[in-house]
Amino acid sequence: MGVTSESFYTTDFRFTVGKDGAIYAWCMTVPKAGDKLKIVSLGSDAGTGQKQVTSVELLGEKNKIEWKQEADGLSIVYPDSAHLKTAVGFRIVCK
Repeated sequence: MGVTSESFYTTDFRFTVGKDGAIYAWCMTVPKAGDKLKIVSLGSDAGTGQKQVTSVELLGEKNKIEWKQEADGLSIVYPDSAHLKTAVGFRIVCK
């Protein structure tokens, strides 16, 4: 039996680091417009040695998105303008 998108939630992320040093966070399901996502491992108090987040971009979306790094996680609002169907990736830059 394969894994389906129904097996994942908007709290499920996988990560890679690009050659540019940015963190690429992949949401394992496509959120609904207006959903509030939280990446707990990127919170300012996560204890992972993570530095301050300076920018967050939704890959494939030209408009800026709403985000905020808080103690308990990096909060991102999935925009109404996004029409992604299969994959949702964020490019996250830290200093």
